[in-house]
Amino acid sequence: MGRRTLLQHLTDLWGDDHSIHHLDLDIEQKWKKQQRNYEKSVDSETEGLLFSSPSSPGLSLLYTLWMTFRPSLLKVILLRLSADLLSIFGLFTLRWAVLFCEKQPVFEWAGYVYALVILGSAFCYAVSQHLLGRLSRKTAASAHAALSGALYRQVVPPHQTHSAAPVSQMLAEVDQIAELVVHLPWLISFPVRVVLCVGILWIELGPAMLVGPALLLFLTPVHSSLEHRIKLLQCSQVTIREASENLIKEMLHEMKALKLLAWEFFFQYRVAEAWERELETLQVLGYLTSFSMLSRICIPYLVCLSSLGAFVLMDDGNVLTPSQVFMSLCLFRLLLPLFLKLHTLSTMLKQTKQSLCHLEEFFISENLDIKNCHPCPSQDSPCRFPQHCGRCNNKNHHETERDIEQLPAHKGIGGALGQYLRAFGFHWVILTLLAQLGVCIVCVAQDGLLCVWTAEAKDVQGLEEWKELRNSRLSVCILLGLLQALLVCWAAYCLNCGSLRASHSLQCELLSSVLRLPLSVHLTTDPPHLLRTFTQDMYVIEEQLPEQLHTWGSCLLQIMASMLLIIYIIPVFSLALCPLTFLFFTVQSHCSSVQEHVTYMSSILSPVCVKQHSRRPVSPHMSDKTLPEPLAPRHQPRTYKYSTKVLIWKGQWALLRLDIVYAISLFLISLALLDSADSLDAGIIALALAYGFNVREAMHQFTATSAETTRNALMVQRICVYSKMEKEAEWTGGHRAPPGWPQKGELEFIHYGTEAGAITPAFRGLSFSICKGEKVGVVSREKAETDGLISCLFRAVEASCGAVLIDGVNIVSVGLHTLRSHLHLIPQVPVLFSGSLRANVDPFAQCSDAQVWQVLELCQLKEIAQQLQGQLLHSIQPSFTAHSFLSSGQKRLLCLVRALLGKARVLLVEEALLLGDSESEHLLQQLVLTLLPECTVLWLSQNPNSVMHTDRVLVLDAGHAVEFDSPSVLIQQGTLFRQLLQESQRGSV
Repeated sequence: MGRRTLLQHLTDLWGDDHSIHHLDLDIEQKWKKQQRNYEKSVDSETEGLLFSSPSSPGLSLLYTLWMTFRPSLLKVILLRLSADLLSIFGLFTLRWAVLFCEKQPVFEWAGYVYALVILGSAFCYAVSQHLLGRLSRKTAASAHAALSGALYRQVVPPHQTHSAAPVSQMLAEVDQIAELVVHLPWLISFPVRVVLCVGILWIELGPAMLVGPALLLFLTPVHSSLEHRIKLLQCSQVTIREASENLIKEMLHEMKALKLLAWEFFFQYRVAEAWERELETLQVLGYLTSFSMLSRICIPYLVCLSSLGAFVLMDDGNVLTPSQVFMSLCLFRLLLPLFLKLHTLSTMLKQTKQSLCHLEEFFISENLDIKNCHPCPSQDSPCRFPQHCGRCNNKNHHETERDIEQLPAHKGIGGALGQYLRAFGFHWVILTLLAQLGVCIVCVAQDGLLCVWTAEAKDVQGLEEWKELRNSRLSVCILLGLLQALLVCWAAYCLNCGSLRASHSLQCELLSSVLRLPLSVHLTTDPPHLLRTFTQDMYVIEEQLPEQLHTWGSCLLQIMASMLLIIYIIPVFSLALCPLTFLFFTVQSHCSSVQEHVTYMSSILSPVCVKQHSRRPVSPHMSDKTLPEPLAPRHQPRTYKYSTKVLIWKGQWALLRLDIVYAISLFLISLALLDSADSLDAGIIALALAYGFNVREAMHQFTATSAETTRNALMVQRICVYSKMEKEAEWTGGHRAPPGWPQKGELEFIHYGTEAGAITPAFRGLSFSICKGEKVGVVSREKAETDGLISCLFRAVEASCGAVLIDGVNIVSVGLHTLRSHLHLIPQVPVLFSGSLRANVDPFAQCSDAQVWQVLELCQLKEIAQQLQGQLLHSIQPSFTAHSFLSSGQKRLLCLVRALLGKARVLLVEEALLLGDSESEHLLQQLVLTLLPECTVLWLSQNPNSVMHTDRVLVLDAGHAVEFDSPSVLIQQGTLFRQLLQESQRGSV
């Protein structure tokens, strides 16, 4: 009921035009109309829903959404077309300025008027983008909320309060359909923009311009196949990551058993091996990504150069002018993203069609069993939603309030980035920066060479001199293109090597730090929080952070190169550079903080939050109290709606401020250039205007990447926090124990005391001794005291006073692994790890297979081990650890096998659960007495009846050893032991 109320709040995001009732009623009426058509078609055995036949399922739901949100969608489409037309109009304003500088009588306006026209076009384009972003996000949020509300209303009918867990499987479909609102205007504007750009290029270059689009069409399948290959690798990486995540999850949940067994090195090796396989896949993905960088950086120049080269080679009379070069460069840079998005767009449309089909089938079906609803068949890639692959279901990992609270106060993001760069390797950082700088310099040289070529063409005398100039300049342009490609590949290689080095270094540091934390920290830390650090945070560090830092550096270099080039051309612009730089970084910092805040709040307030929180396992007993605080239904709908509107308005307004800074900069650049038109060549002016025009994209990308980098640097900071936390004692340090220690197994507590903690009560002055091979029962009314005694012996807690001696050696003087590997425990709830039976009883392969089989036979487990999976000892797979294979008593017998293989001299046996296998427990007791006659054994229990077979009984009470003698003596003379025995006989224990 709380979720349904929440979804009603979501559908009321935009109640200015339609209230919640109007929106719900509108979409419900249109969908019921489609359902009636479907029922009629089923009765008449004709076609299905309107616009929905067996060959085109899913279009009925699309038609319903179109009819519901038609006014908003039409506005979005018109704004998209207006923005495209204004972007091309901005190019024309700059072209007119170049023609004015060429002294061609196109217009007779003064240079100031041209500068004002450029300012007006830039401002109008910024406003259109601002309105487009607001309206598209508004429509997408409304569509998402409406579909989610309809989904929950059908899954959870009124007057029912059971959990709507199955709907979590459908929310990804809803999210995919809502994204169509963002891409639908682009689908319509794509052909318009292509036709306009191609038409203008035809006017400028004639038939020669066909070479560039033809090359783009040739490279598009190559780019598509590369993207397809990348998605296949990403989907295959999911399997590797799932295995690694399961291993880490097992390690964190069984950390107590892991530490008491001293098996940290074993799991450290297993996790590192799983990560190694993952890094190998990341390495291949990194190399494939370098081709994407080539297509993004090198193809625009290659396509433009091919068309310009064809233009001058087709006719010796074709001479390039600055306006032709300027328009060709800018138009081809507008065309390239369109062609590169074709594969992504086609994949998105296929996925959206599947989502529409799946959701429509679910809405139509009377049986609300999602397991029986299957998506439409498609020839898409094996990974249906590649963007959800990996350890992070969203592209950006958002911090929750709980995560931030668990992080201590940090000094800033600079320290986290410095830590990452150290892990990256400063030599790789320097090489990557040099490669990026080289790419930036070559790009400027390429554009500058074209402008110089147009200036030199004016002074050419004769056809031969022109041919010589043309051939030499084309040769230099080709060489610069090859140099650019080499530098891009080198930058990608350095980035890949450095990111892999940083990932491996931070992974090892995190794993080592977590394994070396005291057991008390693990028992008081939320395991899912640690799991997110190992999985989602490392995903960000491995794949997102390197790319973001590379993009951030490239954008910064591009902005700096543009400004320096403009200052070189018109030094007077340096007077405005300082205030513009201050204004830009002020607005950029504000935009980054706003985007970071909007991204964080959107994870709480936007409809996507429903999907994120529904991904968690939903229990039938979950209620509204289990929802996070921002999602609780008690929040007022008006506040919710107002907050979401403010977020969208705030984010778009911040970007509009950035566009205003860009418009002012472009206005000042054009004003200074046109004022100096008499002393500057038209080609140089065209070059400066082109760089001033293209700096907008770099500014937006720099701002967005800054916000993402700041947010994702918190992941590195968390790893740094774990590395700086206090660790437990050294594993192998301290004084070396005598050879063969312990040989006798004598235990002695000398005035031993501990402070009360998370895993042990306070002990005060424990003093007693246990002889070699003695079987001692330890009884206490509270299980915490027997658990505390285990923690003291295994040094899970350190003594505040006194000492514990084993064969006369203080256990504090030896390393933890040295101590724990010679102490053996049969716990009340035995733990078996994933892997083979061999790894569960002898992980470090210190015994031969024959010895293992012999011990299994002694413990009467040989036949069971053979029946599990054949006769091979190593063939028992992770499914072996399932509780269905072995009983609790048989698992405790396997713990005895570990002790026998380890030649135990000190063994601690906890009392079995009441539901344990009594036959196996009796067998365990007999085997301990017969197979370990010289081993010192401590039987830990809260039931005195279970320790009557021991030599002596130690009774603990309130942290003190109150009685210690044989059971018969304690029955006659003891007070507390006799009282516990009487209580157990009455059944109260």
